[in-house]
Amino acid sequence: MEAVRSARLVNQFVGEGYFDLCLRIDELIALQEKTAAGPSALFNRFVRGEWIIQEVVEVVRLGLIGGGMHAKEAFDLVNRVIIPGYYHEYAILAGSILSASLFGLDMEGDDDEGEAMAPAMD
Repeated sequence: MEAVRSARLVNQFVGEGYFDLCLRIDELIALQEKTAAGPSALFNRFVRGEWIIQEVVEVVRLGLIGGGMHAKEAFDLVNRVIIPGYYHEYAILAGSILSASLFGLDMEGDDDEGEAMAPAMD
């Protein structure tokens, strides 16, 4: 089996259930517009622990949309679950979503669900 990369986090817990999360090009452009920062700059903020709440909310919301959730459902979900006491937990998730988008996740096998995957760059 050939190693491939995916930008999709599969079956991740987000407050009320398990969902796929992915930042595709449209979500990355929307993220840049919402935060006035590129994905690499945002990723570096998360790594350094210098994120702000709006960045956490937008990365998770757009990740849910890129993972297949309708925009209204994603908006409502993040407003219900990203609340005081859980900010750091979702900041970690947001950093993981950005990391998967920027660097990919090594996967084994074929893409059964039609998800676009790029070959590993070894």
